[in-house]
Amino acid sequence: MQHNKFLTAVIVLCTIAFFTTSWKPIPTPKKAPVTITGVYDFSTFPNVWGTFTTTGALTISGTTSMDIGPKKNGVAHCVVVLYATNGTITIHQECEFHTATPKGQCQIVSGTGAYANIKGNGSLLMPPDTEGMTGVIY
Repeated sequence: MQHNKFLTAVIVLCTIAFFTTSWKPIPTPKKAPVTITGVYDFSTFPNVWGTFTTTGALTISGTTSMDIGPKKNGVAHCVVVLYATNGTITIHQECEFHTATPKGQCQIVSGTGAYANIKGNGSLLMPPDTEGMTGVIY
């Protein structure tokens, strides 16, 4: 009998705690538009260097590196690192070479310093010597 009273009291207390605890959903990060433009010297292919500028929600500039992966079925996977004075941003690109002006997708996967928690994604156009990324950061 003692066991049943104890179990009933535990169930009642848990039920009260469940209904009186305030629950708040985790807010969705706010997305903001950004454009990143890199200009590269491809003479050192497949590891190239250049400069970059950004506009929109992020306004920085600096040097950039791009490691170009081998092309398979007209698609290459590249890793771009933007070097700003207060941190770095690493971007993965999937570059498609099926059109006159190559295009693709880009995703910001990590950052350091002031950009430690940055994420983002967007589209990519690659006219000669340039990487033009347009999308959002959050």
